[in-house]
Amino acid sequence: MTLCIAWIRETPEEELVFATDSTLTGAGEKWNHGVKLFELPRTDCLICFAGDAQRAYPLILNLISAIKHNESLKNPALNIQEVLYSIVDIFTELVNLIFEKHSGDVSHIGGEAKFLFGGWDWRENRFRIWRIYYSSTERIFLFKEETEVKEKARVCVFLGDPETPEYSIAKRADDDYKLLLIERDKFDGKLDLEPLNILVEMCRNTAIREVDGALQIGKVYKSGTTEFFGVMWQSVYGSPTFLGKEYDKHNKPRVRYFDPDTWQIIETEIPKSLVNIEDFKGSPDFEFLTSCYSQEDNFLKQDITERERARLISIFQDHSYTDFVKKAEENLNLKSSVPTEDDVE
Repeated sequence: MTLCIAWIRETPEEELVFATDSTLTGAGEKWNHGVKLFELPRTDCLICFAGDAQRAYPLILNLISAIKHNESLKNPALNIQEVLYSIVDIFTELVNLIFEKHSGDVSHIGGEAKFLFGGWDWRENRFRIWRIYYSSTERIFLFKEETEVKEKARVCVFLGDPETPEYSIAKRADDDYKLLLIERDKFDGKLDLEPLNILVEMCRNTAIREVDGALQIGKVYKSGTTEFFGVMWQSVYGSPTFLGKEYDKHNKPRVRYFDPDTWQIIETEIPKSLVNIEDFKGSPDFEFLTSCYSQEDNFLKQDITERERARLISIFQDHSYTDFVKKAEENLNLKSSVPTEDDVE
């Protein structure tokens, strides 16, 4: 039971975003910590699934292994469409092996899971998204491109489970999404992170059992690289989560975390204002710090790069640790200098 979304974010910069919930259900059980969004052993694409995890997991794990041990598939020079062809071939071969050992009804086999796959196509210089699904009549996995029309404005794809004539979780999400765009007067505007609002509302809605758990979010950039994000769940005051799993603040993965209501990155490790910047004078990092913080009010500049942000985090961590050790040693020296009863005697 799932809702997966993939879309081309157009503002403030173009990138491909994947998001899904974290719930797995089956055999009367419900588990809200299942990984549904996967990076592959190449950095220009992502894949997620909806449907039966018992069918999807073996297929995806075999796919990861196949790419990892195939130099051609790992090679970034191999365009993403060629990777797509390999995915459907691998999935088809694996599912068809089941038929050789299955003596009962096989009409349902293969169709229990479906997938969204997408990434950066360097040949066509654009992001692409495909649905991958099994055809029980042809006994092969097929694909349908959702970005075939090169007019990419507001490309947003929903993949859900259950999908029946009576009820479609993906259609419900798509309807809610269109209403949201109308309400925000963005139906003709550039797409940002609006689809995440639909997923958040469904995950928070206790009446929708099929979609639950913390969000899993990943991006593909034009550089052919991917990034996964954590989410504070169920709000900015909640716990850090990553790929559906909850962590405490001391052992959380070192990724960037979203506020699920504002979709702002939560900068917990970089001070917005550095009033004690003079403490760093004499340090080799002082000039760099003054380039990142405004000299007028010591506030962090808005246009720092990700590389600068990572360096700032490293500087402040080193400074905090050094300061902690220094104070601990001072306290120890102070304690050792206090006269004891034996000294008094």
